[in-house]
Amino acid sequence: MSLWVEVAMIALSQFESYLSSESNNVREIIVALSGGIDSVVLLDLIVKYINNRIDNQHLELLAIHVNHGLSDRADEWADFCVTRCKEYGVECVVECVDVDAKGLGIEAAARQARYQAIAKHVTSQSVVLTAQHQDDQAETLMLALKRGSGVLGLGAMPPVLNFARGKLIRPLLTISRQQIEAYATSEQLPWVEDSSNQQNCFDRNFLRNEVLPQLNQRWPSFNYNLARSSEMCRDSQELLDEIAAADLNDAMITGDCLAINELVELSQVRRNNLIRFWLRQHDLELPSQAVLHQITTQILEAKADSDPVIELGEWQVRRYRQRMFLIKPQVVSEEQSQILEWDCQSELTLPRKLGSLKAGQGLSQIKPVDEVNQVIKLKQPHADVQVTIRFNISGSTKAWPQQRQKRRTIKKLLQEYGVPTWQRQHIPYLFYGEQLVAALGLWVERDFSVNLSGDSEAEFIVNWKKSA
Repeated sequence: MSLWVEVAMIALSQFESYLSSESNNVREIIVALSGGIDSVVLLDLIVKYINNRIDNQHLELLAIHVNHGLSDRADEWADFCVTRCKEYGVECVVECVDVDAKGLGIEAAARQARYQAIAKHVTSQSVVLTAQHQDDQAETLMLALKRGSGVLGLGAMPPVLNFARGKLIRPLLTISRQQIEAYATSEQLPWVEDSSNQQNCFDRNFLRNEVLPQLNQRWPSFNYNLARSSEMCRDSQELLDEIAAADLNDAMITGDCLAINELVELSQVRRNNLIRFWLRQHDLELPSQAVLHQITTQILEAKADSDPVIELGEWQVRRYRQRMFLIKPQVVSEEQSQILEWDCQSELTLPRKLGSLKAGQGLSQIKPVDEVNQVIKLKQPHADVQVTIRFNISGSTKAWPQQRQKRRTIKKLLQEYGVPTWQRQHIPYLFYGEQLVAALGLWVERDFSVNLSGDSEAEFIVNWKKSA
């Protein structure tokens, strides 16, 4: 058996399996091409794979090289990739990016910029292939151990994952660097060398050049066994996710809100697992054990009338009554606090991503009510009255909802309606002139409510379509 066939069978078996299961959808293969030996071998394997397929009419191949501009040879590497792809008859796109290392470090910032550049080309019919291999997987696991990661981190790099609108696959994860080098030599493939890979000031390079060679010399199967351990950690994480999904189904009130009475019934370990899973559903970085402890003590064990806040970057975990919320606070500008005049003829776009309002007459205007579509029935405004939408009105303002027996202050009513404190500034209030008519989504004022069996011509319908 030739080396090409041997390596291809190992590297492409999972890719072939995925492609077969998604054959009705995949139309494009995107190879992330750095010009280094790993990605050059991957491109060669994929070109040969496509050329040897009987049915290859529906598969297009695109290579993407990301120029980070971090090396004096960056343009030379880009030219190499373009030339190499021309020899294969493959289109190559060069993406130039700016790497902002502030807060992330140069390696993480470059990786983030690289994936963002590639993601721009991904459609629902794309599969992105990257060239990480078994030795890379061992390095990733060792770095996770250094950080004290849990099972999710110790799973290192998954072979298949969702990416942008498509999928990302790592076909070489079961292939060693030694096999890749042997293949490149056998097939007489050219590649470029990045001298920064020898700089041991970077943790990954230190592991690659100093630590792992000694460990593999002592235990030749060390990298292979690390990769196997990562796979078992991914299996364990999959089981933990299944448990968390079931618990989330019981505890979730809405996507960003959990019932505290359900959370406290769980064991601490299971509760922490659920909270991590919940945060991951919103693409947040996993909190440390210390932050998880804060959520437990400051949020779950807080007094019912307290308003604790845990900061998670741009997000916050908060409590209101018996609910725990995950929110991304919005900064309300002076412009967003202004009074919005509305002619009731055209659609009014609300600030703060609150959606839009439309107005009409008659019961025939009413649409089904759901989470993003609410209908408010009112008495018509007089022709000479200015209709406005306002926010942040004084909490001491008196209001009289149609279902209540007496007037109450806005502050008291918002408490009675169970509106969390941070949501109150985003409630749109409808005014006719200087008279409060409705708190949209909550109540209509008694003097402006209409009876369903009343005169439909006297009704004024406001349709609030919220942003999804």
